[in-house]
Amino acid sequence: MLDLVLLSPPDRISQNPSMYQPLSLFYLASVVEKAGFIVEIIDCRENIKKLPDAKFYGFSCATPQINTAKEMAYKVKGQTKGQTIVGGAHASMLPQDCVKHFDYVVVGEGEQTIIDILKGSVKKGIVQSQRERNLDSIPYPAWDKLPNPFSETLFPGERYGKGELATTIIGSRGCPMTPPCSFCANVHRTPVIFRSVNNIIGELKELADRGVTHVRFEDDCFTIHPQFERLCHELKQLKIKFKGHTRSDLLTPKRAELM
Repeated sequence: MLDLVLLSPPDRISQNPSMYQPLSLFYLASVVEKAGFIVEIIDCRENIKKLPDAKFYGFSCATPQINTAKEMAYKVKGQTKGQTIVGGAHASMLPQDCVKHFDYVVVGEGEQTIIDILKGSVKKGIVQSQRERNLDSIPYPAWDKLPNPFSETLFPGERYGKGELATTIIGSRGCPMTPPCSFCANVHRTPVIFRSVNNIIGELKELADRGVTHVRFEDDCFTIHPQFERLCHELKQLKIKFKGHTRSDLLTPKRAELM
């Protein structure tokens, strides 16, 4: 029997639910596997699939997915003895909305918390996770857990057709801006934790070996990396095509030219 099944529930709102890969699940799967547990990812973004037997079922979802996740969790508890876990944006912002529907509600980053849950060292209910302070210690995403882990529509963008195979990548977690942007849903803004450039480049080289040279950085503010100039230089040397996010008041002419 599997120790953990990780699920990305269907997204009824997006025109192209499979455009974004479940990066958080790839990270969780790599951490769980490194800890010696047996884990699989079941991709339900387009439609619900039959689930294998497991001790735990982990759902990662934003608000448009939460109602379907609740329905799936209810069926899981009725058909198996597996326990349910929910994390992601909705659980972090509105944990009380989830607590009646899932055994564990993870608020914040889940890499260490998921291991604690699998080991049985966490009580059921709302679990406040600790910030990950060393992002370089987290293994690269477990892309091999899905048959088609990369996207042809991610780089052109939704409704703009297909392009080169691409994936999402994240070089930091958090945002230093106070007050935050009005649309911000980031629970843990400060401190901002950065991956080293060597760690980021190592992942990009692995992706290039898999034929992926187009990436989208999901950092809240890509341009504030303390080694931003070196990162841009390395991206150019590797001939990586990339997109990223930042705030308009954090974009200078020099940074724009570097990119």
